[in-house]
Amino acid sequence: MTVSADTVETVVTACRDRLGDPSGWITSDAYRHSLALCIIESVQSSAGHSEVAVVDRYLAYRRAHPDQPLTDGARDLLRTFEEAGSSDQWAGKVGSYKRRYSATGVPIEARHIQLAAERLHQLRINSIDDLLEAARDEAALEQIHDAWIEVCGESSDVTWAHFLMLAGIPGVRPNRVADVFISGALGISEATDDGLAEEILEATATELGVDPDQLNYAIRRWLSANSRRLEEAA
Repeated sequence: MTVSADTVETVVTACRDRLGDPSGWITSDAYRHSLALCIIESVQSSAGHSEVAVVDRYLAYRRAHPDQPLTDGARDLLRTFEEAGSSDQWAGKVGSYKRRYSATGVPIEARHIQLAAERLHQLRINSIDDLLEAARDEAALEQIHDAWIEVCGESSDVTWAHFLMLAGIPGVRPNRVADVFISGALGISEATDDGLAEEILEATATELGVDPDQLNYAIRRWLSANSRRLEEAA
């Protein structure tokens, strides 16, 4: 399968216009250091395309040293709830850090974020390394999955898959957010063929000088921040 130069240039232009300079992107690498970020984004992604804002507010709250990667685990995340006083107060003090919080706006899934962190902590999953180690054992990963569903609800397999993808669990396919973005950039109403979309993504990433996973994650953040229908990409 061959992608035309015009197609790639169209998508590259859309990326530069919408995503900005790659040097300013928050990459998925940040999540490979922090189980807390994986929990927050994946749980919050079920509510109104607001996960980017909540992750960014948490980063702003926690980032005393911006030149160092944030490595918060489940216990560190729980400590921020203790500092705030309750999940409701966390939504205002941390999830909306330095921004006006409105209880009538898009809900911050603070209670579910707290419960997910508590269950992972109880299962001795406090870091990315702990999760990667558990993923080597099918029974252990199934136990974590069951706890996740118990906390987040029966329809939470999409957030579970996103959680695993952010953490870098091998063999987890990213969802089709890139297809949605590429289709929009090319002005077509239906999502592109999976193989073609992957080829376009790789060619675009090469032109931008970034890794395809980095581009895929930048697209996800842009779609989320701009309230696009991420359900289409699930």
